[in-house]
Amino acid sequence: MARENVPFGIYAIEKNGYAELMNVHVMSRTKLKEHVRAYRSQGYKVYTNDKG
Repeated sequence: MARENVPFGIYAIEKNGYAELMNVHVMSRTKLKEHVRAYRSQGYKVYTNDKG
């Protein structure tokens, strides 16, 4: 359901069995990659939509 509301960006992150829904919209694939790298460096699994 969250995936449908974020056509291009991050819709969820998960760590240690805990998932948090997000609503991070970005304007470019480069910015999306920057956000994903930042969350992954903190140990999160990141769920994205990159087709907008």
